[in-house]
Amino acid sequence: MKIYIDRYDPETQRKWTENFDIDESVLEGKTVMSLLNYISLNFDSSIAYYSHSVCDHGICGRCLISLNGKTSLACLTPVSGLKEIHLSPVPTRRLVRDLVTK
Repeated sequence: MKIYIDRYDPETQRKWTENFDIDESVLEGKTVMSLLNYISLNFDSSIAYYSHSVCDHGICGRCLISLNGKTSLACLTPVSGLKEIHLSPVPTRRLVRDLVTK
């Protein structure tokens, strides 16, 4: 399955979409957050996103992202069963880098 992630470099102000081919069996039981962790560990560690070390329960809201155009919490939203995955920053928040917003 193709995973699309919108990227943004604040130094150059360049925006682009990067894609990754991930075997669907890897997605089983994963949340968006654990998928991003998998991509970071196995494909591209330069992707900026909020990775929880404390919350991971949807309380702080720092990991708010857009999944296929719908605002979601990355730490709670499952990816199993999705036909397509396109991750982008939430458009109503200030973009810092890649999926990181304020």
